[in-house]
Amino acid sequence: MRLTLLLLCFSLFLSIASAAEKSAAQKALPSSGVVFTFDDRNMDQWVKQIPLFRKHNAKVTFFVDHFHTLKPQQIARLKKLQDAGHTIGCHGVKHRKAVDYVREHGIERYMEDEINPAVQRMTIAGLKPTAFAYPSSSRTPEIDQRLLKTFRHLRGGTGLPPTQRMRDLKPIFVPVDQIKATGCLIGTGIDYAGTQKRPHYLTEIKDAMDHAKQQSEIVIFYAHNISDKGPGHHLPPKALEEILAHAQQIDLPTLTYDDLP
Repeated sequence: MRLTLLLLCFSLFLSIASAAEKSAAQKALPSSGVVFTFDDRNMDQWVKQIPLFRKHNAKVTFFVDHFHTLKPQQIARLKKLQDAGHTIGCHGVKHRKAVDYVREHGIERYMEDEINPAVQRMTIAGLKPTAFAYPSSSRTPEIDQRLLKTFRHLRGGTGLPPTQRMRDLKPIFVPVDQIKATGCLIGTGIDYAGTQKRPHYLTEIKDAMDHAKQQSEIVIFYAHNISDKGPGHHLPPKALEEILAHAQQIDLPTLTYDDLP
C-alpha cells in the first residue's frame, strides 16, 4: 500500500513538472524581443554578472560545452544562474564542428558522441537543456532536422560584413509569429563591443534592437566570456550594461531560449 502511494505521488509529481515545462514553453511571447546568448564554459565570470542582469531585468541563455569536465563548484554556478531565471543550453560534448564530424562519421555517430552524452549528464545534474548552439556555427539543414528531435530550438550564427549595418543583417531577425516554426535561430557575435577592436558595435547593436522593436521581431546575439580582458572572446561588463540598459529603455524584453515556444 505504501509503495503504491509513493508511486502515485511520484507519477503526479512528474505530471505536474511536465505540465509546468510545457506551460512555460507555450506562454505568450511579447510583441518583440532580444535573445542574448553566451557560449562555452565561462561560468566563473558569468555568475558575477547576476546583479547586473537583475538590475536591468534581463534574462539570458548560457550554452555550455565539455560538461563532463566541470567541477562540482562550476556546476553549482550554472545552477545559481538557472535559479536566477537564466537558461542553460547545450553546446556539445567536445565543441566539435557538426558538419565536419557528420561528414566523416555520419549523423547518428555525431548524436552518440557529441549530443546524447551531454544532454544526459546535464539532465542528471538538473540542467535539462531545451536548446543547442552549434560550435563555430557549423550546421546544415539536415543536421538541424535531426537535432530538432532532441531540442526545441537551435542557434547558428553569421558574421557582419564590414560594409553592412547590423539592422540589415536579415538572418538575425525573426518575426515573433514565426518563432515557433523557426527551428534554428541565427545570431551574430557581439564580443569586443565598445573596445578598440569593435568601437562601433555598441551603436550597431542598439540600432538593431531599435529595428527589432519597430518591426515586431526578435533579434538574436551571441558572445562568450563577460570580462574586460578575457580569457578568449569576451564582452566587457560596461558594454553589456550599456546594451541591457538600452533594451530596458526602449522596452524591448530579453528572452531566453526556454521562453520560446
